Amino acid sequence: MIDLAVAKHLAVRHGAAAPGPALTVAAWQRALLLGTAVLLLSSGGTWLAVHYLLGAGAGELPHPTEPWLMRLHGLGAFAALFAGGGIAGAHVGAGWRVSARLGTQRRSGLVLCTLLALTVLSAYLLYYFAPEDWRGPLGWAHAGLGAALAATGGWHARRRLLRSRKSAADTVR
Repeated sequence: MIDLAVAKHLAVRHGAAAPGPALTVAAWQRALLLGTAVLLLSSGGTWLAVHYLLGAGAGELPHPTEPWLMRLHGLGAFAALFAGGGIAGAHVGAGWRVSARLGTQRRSGLVLCTLLALTVLSAYLLYYFAPEDWRGPLGWAHAGLGAALAATGGWHARRRLLRSRKSAADTVR
């Protein structure tokens, strides 16, 4: 696999056609990952707004939508764990080996994996172990980790986006 990656890198660098498949994520995995990211960000963000503006975080009774938003968020979390596991099996190991030789996206991939692990750990702690006085700070840390995870995912995918824009621009010419 590394030899294919090195050959592809050299071919792209010198303007030739790239041999072998590119190191990309399958379309269904990308769609599942993006869908769950949207679901998690929207349900988590909406829960934060409802909780702190209308519900228990604002000193009121819990808003009736709070438990439903958490159920939706939990559903998205299970789907995200499935998507992350699929990508870990198909993409992370191969990407790690390839980027060692080419110096590409190893850093952002490592940050992504670390943020995912910390986000899952903080969710687990919130759900099962957090004492009441820790729930607020741990919840905000979890929200920050989730937002950082989404931003880092975009950063990690930037090369694919730039490549697709460049090929679209080349097609127009």
